[in-house]
Amino acid sequence: MRFRSNLIILILILFLPFSGRSSIVFEGDTDENDSTLINQFFGLFEADENADIPEAQRSKRKQVDELLKALTRRDGQLQFNGVATASFQVEPMKDANYQGVGSFDIFAFTSFGQHTILFFDLEAVGGNGPDQLIPNLTGLNADGGTTQSPEGIDHLVVLEAWAEFRAMKDIFTVNIGKIDVTNYFDNNLHANDETSQFLSGAFVNSAALPAPINSPGIRLRTSFLSRFYFQFGLNSLDNSGNDLMHDHFKIAETGFMLFPQTGWEANFRIYGFEHPAAGDSRGFGISADELIAGSFTVFGRYAKNEKELAEWFGIEQAWSAGVGFKQLFLTREFNIGLAFGETKPFAQSEHEKLAELYISNQFNRWVYLSPHLQWIDPVGLDQKEHFLVGLRINFSY
Repeated sequence: MRFRSNLIILILILFLPFSGRSSIVFEGDTDENDSTLINQFFGLFEADENADIPEAQRSKRKQVDELLKALTRRDGQLQFNGVATASFQVEPMKDANYQGVGSFDIFAFTSFGQHTILFFDLEAVGGNGPDQLIPNLTGLNADGGTTQSPEGIDHLVVLEAWAEFRAMKDIFTVNIGKIDVTNYFDNNLHANDETSQFLSGAFVNSAALPAPINSPGIRLRTSFLSRFYFQFGLNSLDNSGNDLMHDHFKIAETGFMLFPQTGWEANFRIYGFEHPAAGDSRGFGISADELIAGSFTVFGRYAKNEKELAEWFGIEQAWSAGVGFKQLFLTREFNIGLAFGETKPFAQSEHEKLAELYISNQFNRWVYLSPHLQWIDPVGLDQKEHFLVGLRINFSY
């Protein structure tokens, strides 16, 4: 979901001149408390299962909701953060054909008081990964999807650009601009980030969720007692900015949290959606994750589409589930994730099967390295099983 938006680029151009009145903040310019927050921000990929409302993720980054609220004390200051990821995958049982993917994101954000945030995500990606060699329904590297031109020239694209407004002590939240609905809907605390968790697309979001590309839209959310919430989103079907009042992808979700900020935190979510490109046909999904004794995790997803939507999208239903383990060794984070899922195409009895195992090792507060093992059994008479080995390195800065 990486497309240019002339409208958003214009907004960015108009915004940048105001940076003369603002200040670009570096760690040395802040006081001790603010420096602590910046250090936390540099460690965005150190997932915190005890975040107050983990459903509210932005651009695949954990803890950002709480950190951005704290950083509103420095009104009008333009700040930067980001992540770079490099991965390669190969099928060792076949003729070795190494597929590499490299990406980086630059996050720019500022606040105008305690209740308004402006956010931009600029991204460049090189490589499509093994999906260009192995036909499948779900994606073997969700970080792939080159932004290069056909001539091989790298392009920086505006992945997201939105403003957020909060009211009544953050009980009500509104995001408007170019948004990614999967940052807010079909979340899962332990299977939602292709740059730091599973590589496979089926373990980032449900394969049966026909989410549109990042495009102009709006998201409204209200929460109760920091445990219950309801949210609703509208997105344009394309990123042109034309005819914004018609043909919206609609999605609504509600969920609740049990035992927050403990070693047994559990999150449950259910959502429904409607797609105008399929005659306003609908679908629904559920997502859940459970932390056990502060170290072990269990998570799962299921989604199903009505007949018209399944025929248009090509996928009728999908489910996935997995387990994880997280522990600190000598102040370094160590994670293990194992997941399995099945995806059913429209009007077919066979299911595509997918499994992945990864082990993530933290070298320091900026760098994570993770080997990955993937197995896929695609649908189709001419398709055979594939076994892939991969390696990913992640830098947060």
